[in-house]
Amino acid sequence: MKVLHVLNGLHAAGIESLALQLIRHAPPGVRAALLNLDGAVRDLEPAFAPLLPVHHLRRSDRLALAWAAWRHCRRLRPDAVLLFPCSRPILWFALGARLAGVRRLAVTLQNTAPALAVDPAGRRRWLRLLRWFGRLGVAVVPCSRAVAASLERLPPGCRLAAVIANGCDTGAIAARAAASRARRPPHDRQRVLMVARLDRIKDQPTLLRAFAAARRPGWELWLVGEGPERAPLEQLARELGLDPGAVLLGRRSDIPELLGQADLFAFSTTAAEGFGIALIEAMAAGLPLLASDVPACRELLAEGSAGELLPPRDQQVWAQRLAALMADPPSRSALAGRALRQAERFAIAPSAAAWYGLLAGSPPVR
Repeated sequence: MKVLHVLNGLHAAGIESLALQLIRHAPPGVRAALLNLDGAVRDLEPAFAPLLPVHHLRRSDRLALAWAAWRHCRRLRPDAVLLFPCSRPILWFALGARLAGVRRLAVTLQNTAPALAVDPAGRRRWLRLLRWFGRLGVAVVPCSRAVAASLERLPPGCRLAAVIANGCDTGAIAARAAASRARRPPHDRQRVLMVARLDRIKDQPTLLRAFAAARRPGWELWLVGEGPERAPLEQLARELGLDPGAVLLGRRSDIPELLGQADLFAFSTTAAEGFGIALIEAMAAGLPLLASDVPACRELLAEGSAGELLPPRDQQVWAQRLAALMADPPSRSALAGRALRQAERFAIAPSAAAWYGLLAGSPPVR
């Protein structure tokens, strides 16, 4: 089976990391190719290039993108196409792939849908997108029960496939984090770490404010990631008396090593969070976890069994728990043990098997 993986830019972010893991862990007999719909964004290309052919397109949309999809699918002749993520440009690509004769298509759904009471126009756009994917016979696959639950009671013409949870190579992450931890010098500074795109779907401001309020000698905060909210976060760090250059580390490719240099993982996010694969990586690295009490984090942390869930955007509670844990190594160790016991639930092998099983066995589009 030949599978074409399609990404809208090779960003160093969660969805691209998932694609990389699925490609690395493809079963025997699967041949893969990668098509990047935004050739100007190639941050993660060095990770993909040794594994499979990588093709780039000049960024386009609508009929131009559908035409490009038709041409590339006619040339590459994939048996199946796996699309990342569920979006309008990806829909146009799916149209072109269908016209080119590709009979098995699936798309990942990575974020929760807007609530009708909060954003009715946004929810209507989501439903319209799902309806068109359905008309094209594309399997829309939510990454968590939280994402699926945000779209309960779908109208006619909209449907979701069964949930396939994201995964990562927990064993490799654990080994790399342990090696990094062993290299830490005596009396090293201790660190609170968050890994996430700097985007409004996340909530780095609450963590910044809480850390500034709970500040303790010998501790520092690392925020890893890049995105459109970088400038506001730099300004907020300055206002709180923190050095933006020391706090905001930008895009990094050595996440397991950074996990090994950290002592507490904090994931402050919003209800729009669909999964939070960084939480799984932190679990695998054996770090104690704090996360916002939103559906996706609740699901990943087994209702609080694998880490502490704190009220979203509640700076005071976050500051209190950070201060308490920074001062209490035994509590951090106990919390880390709880996280580590849950990590294997999200190993990449079952996730990859489910995806390739879907692509090989889903009924052909009529």
